[in-house]
Amino acid sequence: MASYTHGHHESALRSHRWRTAENSAAYLLPHLRSSDRLLDNGAGPGTITADFASRVQRVTATEVGPDELALARQTVEERNLNNMDFAVADIHALPWADQSFEVVHAHQVLQHVADPVRALREMARVTKSGGLVAARDSDYSAFA
Repeated sequence: MASYTHGHHESALRSHRWRTAENSAAYLLPHLRSSDRLLDNGAGPGTITADFASRVQRVTATEVGPDELALARQTVEERNLNNMDFAVADIHALPWADQSFEVVHAHQVLQHVADPVRALREMARVTKSGGLVAARDSDYSAFA
């Protein structure tokens, strides 16, 4: 499992709560269908995740631990969404069968994991044939 570099201090969470599907996953929105089942790895405070839930049939949110997952649960409860599942999961070894989801997403997750290539392979494994693996991340070494 990965350690989360930024931690869960309120200042980091405040920044993460600002994120929406529109401002952080707009590239994916035109491809979502109301019949999709979507896996959101590293859901954080769940703001992007909850936005996805308003567009697809079912969303499963993952986090590295129960305390981290509680943040997404809180957002989902506040929005009264009932098409959500939650799971503590390691992105290197996802607990779902092959081809379980039409869309598998990760936002700002790969930079925190031990083996990003393995994580992407695992995301692809649980994605249905013809489905989408979507990741948005930063490359801090390239920032100037």
